[in-house]
Amino acid sequence: MIAEAKAELRKKMLTQRNSLDQDFVHESSKSIAEKLFAEEHFKNARTIAFYIPKGSEVDTRFMIDALEEDREILVPITKDEIEMVQLKSFDNLGPGRFGVPEPREKIPPSSFSDVVIVPGVAFGLCMHRLGYGLGYYDRFLSRSPAFRIGICYDFQVEEKLPTHENDQRMDMIITEKRIIKL
Repeated sequence: MIAEAKAELRKKMLTQRNSLDQDFVHESSKSIAEKLFAEEHFKNARTIAFYIPKGSEVDTRFMIDALEEDREILVPITKDEIEMVQLKSFDNLGPGRFGVPEPREKIPPSSFSDVVIVPGVAFGLCMHRLGYGLGYYDRFLSRSPAFRIGICYDFQVEEKLPTHENDQRMDMIITEKRIIKL
């Protein structure tokens, strides 16, 4: 029952997200970045894990570019599990699993990330997220002590999400319109 509800919501959200025009994606991503960069946990973080966007996801590339060089930026490589590695240059990215660009050179992080910027297909006011359905981020987050910030477009936030006991919660969700915290 939960699996079917998740699959239905995932299909609805991806259809809507994939129909967005690039101007909306760009402007919304800029608005999300402004809120993110003003957030205390983010401002104080020395090591930040981002995702490299795929398709219509909130664009994080210019956010990464805008950070000072004294911050360590991590991005995921996905094999059997997500492993965060240092991002030194966008020129170093190559095709990865599921069509998501990944660093070709695997440079281990110098420390755990202070903050993880988490993608999602949908988020709930309950602070849970709905991903693509394979559990990679939930397993990664279950091992990570980092402050979790989900970023998405406002229409991706639902009152309540169907959840499973392994689904991980966010500490904060940021959209182009609002910041959601418990």
